[in-house]
Amino acid sequence: MKRKNIKTDVALIYFLELVKTKYLHFGYWEEGDGLTLKNLQAAQERFIEKMIEFIPEGVQTILDVGCGVGGNALKLKERGFIVESLSPDPFQQKVFEENTHHEIPFHLTTFEEFECDKRFDLVLMSESVQYIAMEPGFKKSREVLKDGGFLLAADIFKTEDAPEVRYKRRAQPHLLEEYLRCASSSGFQLIRQQCIASQVLPTLMWGNMVYADYLKPIGKATLTALQMRRPWLYSILKRLYRPKGISIEELLERILNMTPEVFSKYMTYMISLFQKG
Repeated sequence: MKRKNIKTDVALIYFLELVKTKYLHFGYWEEGDGLTLKNLQAAQERFIEKMIEFIPEGVQTILDVGCGVGGNALKLKERGFIVESLSPDPFQQKVFEENTHHEIPFHLTTFEEFECDKRFDLVLMSESVQYIAMEPGFKKSREVLKDGGFLLAADIFKTEDAPEVRYKRRAQPHLLEEYLRCASSSGFQLIRQQCIASQVLPTLMWGNMVYADYLKPIGKATLTALQMRRPWLYSILKRLYRPKGISIEELLERILNMTPEVFSKYMTYMISLFQKG
């Protein structure tokens, strides 16, 4: 099967090393939780439990689209669901198969290019909605779902198309109004929906705190040390980023795609359950 050339997100590798969980998604925080690693880990566990609450009675087979490194698939398997997963990222495939001990089928492909004779009861998109164009995403969902099957989507959405939320990366959050309109025109009925923006916001707050207090200073100190002691290596790094039109110092400033302030003003986080009509 042909596959787009997908580059592994280096920030993903750092995140996994830092957080030490099998989840790549936001956490579902409780009121009063402090911004600690332990609470983030608990919030990520709570998030998948929240997703499972949305799965309708009678669902048995699930296609986990943009599956990350296996945390969600493992939890679903523990609950008795029959799961298959997909991601186009070879790094995620490696970690996924290690975490799941090769017991859950993994497809190395984008969702748009996924081909399978099976039909599933439910398609799960846990923070993969923003990586998939709306119309192709709903079209492929119809193809892989049984009649009357479900699409369970959880992700960040824009509430207005402001310049502050135009990402310079592969993931592009959709405008919520347009996403819901596209779902309807694609033959999907909205069954249930819940906004959990306030519950996931502390994840961004934690990430920005760790970045500002630890990762960014370490990165800048490393660059300074390279410039002083290994100027040849520093020059190579500068040349590598010159074609992108930014300096490596500017890259450090841009490494976070979103601040809590931008999220609160222009964005939301929705869990939506649709049924194929």
